[in-house]
Amino acid sequence: MSTDQIDDEQDDAAEAHAPDGAKAEDMTIPAAEFEALKKDAAEWRERCLRSQAEFDNVRKRLRKEADEAGTRAVARFVKPLLNEIDNLERALSSAKPETFNEFAQGVTMIRENLLSALSGAGIEPVITEGAFDPAVHEVIAETESDEVPKGHILQVFRRGWKLKDQLVRSAQVVVAKPSADG
Repeated sequence: MSTDQIDDEQDDAAEAHAPDGAKAEDMTIPAAEFEALKKDAAEWRERCLRSQAEFDNVRKRLRKEADEAGTRAVARFVKPLLNEIDNLERALSSAKPETFNEFAQGVTMIRENLLSALSGAGIEPVITEGAFDPAVHEVIAETESDEVPKGHILQVFRRGWKLKDQLVRSAQVVVAKPSADG
């Protein structure tokens, strides 16, 4: 349909509603009715502007609340870690050769508390036993072995971590390869 046809149809529709068959451009309405329509249009425009402003304010408030919630979550996670860092600093400052057993025991307790804090936040170590899995392991070396099947993990160089199903850090491992003579 061409724009001329659309214009003709709009003119026909306007003429059907216009008094005495007058064209839409020639239509006259009482001044009071015109002022009422102007006022109504202004009220609707004002409502639309207010609604848009309210929507923008709600969007900004929700974004700010989400940011604040994220910050609070990180703070809740970090708080127990900070306590353990303090414990580690105290242990290191009091380390003496004659009290090595107590020192080792204290550092072991701090390690367990750190692991507990990570676990409480849903962060778990990657399993590093059995066959190499490229999705969660990174091979840093291969070592000949007749006792362990090819591609199985012999040693963990660095532990990997995951948060739920998301990998945070891959585990660095040494895997077995067949010996040259066997």
